[in-house]
Amino acid sequence: MSQWGMGEDNTIINKGGGIVECRICGLNYLPELEEDRERHEREHLNVLAGGIPYEVREFMKQAAWEVLDNEDLRETSQRLERAKRTLAFAYWSRAISNSIPENELKPYMADTLAWLDAIGAGDQVEVDRKAER
Repeated sequence: MSQWGMGEDNTIINKGGGIVECRICGLNYLPELEEDRERHEREHLNVLAGGIPYEVREFMKQAAWEVLDNEDLRETSQRLERAKRTLAFAYWSRAISNSIPENELKPYMADTLAWLDAIGAGDQVEVDRKAER
């Protein structure tokens, strides 16, 4: 068995010692343990429901914050808005992982975007107010 796959789908990396990493959800687990297989299945159900794996969310947030924090990367207002949207979706994905109701999308996004707008405007009072929610 190669490091880059179990079977022909190449979605599993053999980490050694029986531990594997799923290239879809990023989970490291022991496939022979029922509780690990069940946790892995829950991770995939979370992805199917719109959740994004933790390390992918964190990467998205890091890249988007870099755009927001660096004027040289904010070449256009569209790029700035795209960075804010990326952050809002990364935070929404975390909320999905924590079982937020789907009907909360619009108010959640409105609050998150208002918080990001306040950060961009340097309005610390509004940043603090939005962060308290």
